[in-house]
Amino acid sequence: MGKAEKSKNSRTTRSSRAMVHHSGRGFRAFAAIVTTLAIGWALVGCGSSESADSTATSGEGNPSTTASSSPDSDSSSASGTSSTSSPATTADGTCATSQLTATVSTGSGGGAGSLYPYIVLTNHGSACAIGGYPGVSLAASGKQIGAAAVRESGSSTTLTLQRGQSAYSALQITQAANLSESACKPTQADSVVIYPPNQKTSISVANKDFTGCANAGTAIVRVKPLQAGTGQ
Repeated sequence: MGKAEKSKNSRTTRSSRAMVHHSGRGFRAFAAIVTTLAIGWALVGCGSSESADSTATSGEGNPSTTASSSPDSDSSSASGTSSTSSPATTADGTCATSQLTATVSTGSGGGAGSLYPYIVLTNHGSACAIGGYPGVSLAASGKQIGAAAVRESGSSTTLTLQRGQSAYSALQITQAANLSESACKPTQADSVVIYPPNQKTSISVANKDFTGCANAGTAIVRVKPLQAGTGQ
């Protein structure tokens, strides 16, 4: 082989080696790019996952807040339920005997052979309606003395009693000492029995200020319609 041919083969070999060398460098550069892109996509994926986790936690927080508000509401209802422990009104809203207390005051005093006390009914329950005439009689040892009170004409109105409010009725009680023994049959009373309007249960108020007539034909007690307040 001549020198020219050897020189040509030598140049060809060096060129081949250079191409192989450059091809290796290109492959490594491409691999580096691929690796970089893979890491980038992995980071993006992690960020999305953390965002999803954060959203889920926030979503669970809201139900927790809602649940905590429910017991407060129930507490309020419970609280609304304990207030009903007060004596209740009747089905039609009128004042029941169980929610009323009664007292007997001196009223307008006495004169001309009669006494003029007031009976006062006070509401200790829910708001209720009351009006008209109470039933009234004198009693001794748990037994009614003579006739029940006779109704006197007067203005009758329906009153609404809030808790703690009162209504009163004026009485006139004829003094038994001014009547004949036979007509009256005087008997010392030890209580005044009061039936609130439209009620079948009475309230007994201890009181020894009055003398009744055992003769049922002689009515000595008169009652006027209820008015607002205590009369004082």
